[in-house]
Amino acid sequence: MAAKKQTPKPQRIMLDFHHHEGLAGDLEEAIRNDLSVIKQSGRCLWTASDETATIERLTTEDWKTFGRHTPYRLADFFDLPVEGEVDIEGLSVDGDYLWICGSHSLKRKKPDPDETGAEEALERLTRVECEPNRYLLGRIPLVRESEDGVHALARSAPSGDGGAELRAGRLKMDAKGSNALSKALRKDEHLGRFMAIPSKDNGFDVEGISARGDRVFLGMRGPVLRGWAVLLELEVAEKGSVGKAAGLKLRRIGPCGERYRKHFLDLDGLGIRELSLEGDDLLILAGPTMDLDGPVVLYRWHDVWNQREETVIPRTRLERVMDIPYGTGFDHAEGATLFERPGEPPAVLVVYDNPGPDRLDADGAGVAADLFPLPPKKARIPAMS
Repeated sequence: MAAKKQTPKPQRIMLDFHHHEGLAGDLEEAIRNDLSVIKQSGRCLWTASDETATIERLTTEDWKTFGRHTPYRLADFFDLPVEGEVDIEGLSVDGDYLWICGSHSLKRKKPDPDETGAEEALERLTRVECEPNRYLLGRIPLVRESEDGVHALARSAPSGDGGAELRAGRLKMDAKGSNALSKALRKDEHLGRFMAIPSKDNGFDVEGISARGDRVFLGMRGPVLRGWAVLLELEVAEKGSVGKAAGLKLRRIGPCGERYRKHFLDLDGLGIRELSLEGDDLLILAGPTMDLDGPVVLYRWHDVWNQREETVIPRTRLERVMDIPYGTGFDHAEGATLFERPGEPPAVLVVYDNPGPDRLDADGAGVAADLFPLPPKKARIPAMS
């Protein structure tokens, strides 16, 4: 494993989920304790919990606290197959759109032998569930709400360049837990067999998205194949309407006409937990693939935007930017965003699942995220000849 990289000391940024009439206190607390993603647009932070079916918007005046919490129900933008949570594991801001991605994963029931006894715990371990809402891959128009960098979500909006109207859209989903991507991947020689394995068993599990225009990268927490993490690349096009939303379809971009490209990366045995485009580079937050405490590392893949073929990237082609601290049983880094504010150099803002008690405010709805200075970028690492 590569040598541990010195981590700059973080600044605490408070995320305040108080004071919205549409949320009860218990839900506010649940959101802050299970944050899975975070992304910035201007003075807004967009977050989500993997236990809800909403996107949360927070805004700031001082760049130290983000509050004025506004939730957006995904059911107001998309027809979802069933009621209930979506298991949101990826958000990406691309100028005109906020992209949303579910985990696309199966779930094995969690045993609790201390509470239920050994027999029921064993029975629960046999149960594998498919939740159809997890197969969401879509985008919602971002509209400027004010001149000071605050944005809102809308089902449709005029294009800023005078082009076609912007519309919320998604891949078609069905009630059996499937979309065009999952159907295509079931036949894949590397990934097909993992589509039937639950996420926490090193099965198929999306945990990061980064988009620009119609080009989309998806980071896979699992599977990790012989220590190599997987990143999927897609290109989408809009088609006719699907219920409340426009339809999206996948273009055929693979070497044999597949609706995706695959990239394999040596992340020292870790899976991908989050993605953020930084110009033409890709910042990759990597962590353990299964339900484990373990190393969390931020990598940079140089010039990924100009890559148009499937790749296998050794660790010598990746820049190890920094190691992110983690706790045993708490402070699991789940979401990260490139963070920019006036007069300051770029940084990386990280949010945690199961945050430690020192991150939580006393009255149940605020949680501290970590803002890490982003070290200067190294010179591009040349490709092997």
